[in-house]
Amino acid sequence: MSDQKTYTLITGASNGIGKALAENCAARGYNALLVALPEPKLEEVTNELRTQYPNQDFQFLGSDLMQKEAPQEIYNWCQENGYVINALMNNAGLGNSGAFDSKPANFYYGQMQLNMVNLVMLTHLFLKDLKSLPKGYILNVASMAAFYDIPYKGIYSASKRFVYSFSRSLRKELEDTNVSVTVLCPAAVLTNPDVLARNEQMGFFSKLTQATPEEVAEYTISRMLRGKAVAIPKAVPRFYKALGKMIPYNMKIRILAKQFVKQQQ
Repeated sequence: MSDQKTYTLITGASNGIGKALAENCAARGYNALLVALPEPKLEEVTNELRTQYPNQDFQFLGSDLMQKEAPQEIYNWCQENGYVINALMNNAGLGNSGAFDSKPANFYYGQMQLNMVNLVMLTHLFLKDLKSLPKGYILNVASMAAFYDIPYKGIYSASKRFVYSFSRSLRKELEDTNVSVTVLCPAAVLTNPDVLARNEQMGFFSKLTQATPEEVAEYTISRMLRGKAVAIPKAVPRFYKALGKMIPYNMKIRILAKQFVKQQQ
């Protein structure tokens, strides 16, 4: 991405899409900074990359992005260590399913802090540095849920719609700069046994949208490097998005409610 020693910073990098993004960046020859909850898995993933790619640099920071102070701590860590970020991948996020009143208020507060507020704060903190480089990239991870109102998943879908809207708006603001903004909107990503079980409940048509984290990472980073606005891995989710525009709203929300209520049964 640059002759200067630069890094890709990935949040939520110890599992799922984030881990696959870090691995894909490493395979492309990039240095990477892995940020995730301060758990042993984060160091394990970082050490695996160091072993596999000894000529590149990989560092990690344990940080809870549900906490208000986390973005500033991450930015300060980069500044103090001289890490120059030319690609910011805001991947960390929290999903859920179930009736709105089935979770305590503090759960939704943390979810919104993670999915929206701290994503914006990280973007704001690093933007001036990205602008100072020959080329900079921002990748924000939303979801196919961003395109729908989803009963029993309302806060999650609303937060991802925010990410999508923010990303598209910021991209327009930055169109005459060196910074490109891409938003990822994946459908079902096979990240862990819980996701697999929920996807089984959703039935045959949900299975058609499935992708592995590795498939998502390869498709998304390729789109990002080509300066594309939106990345929707797999043809079936792209078809569903187009089809959704033609279905009347009341019918669409009934279908979604029927499907997602299964996840709380």
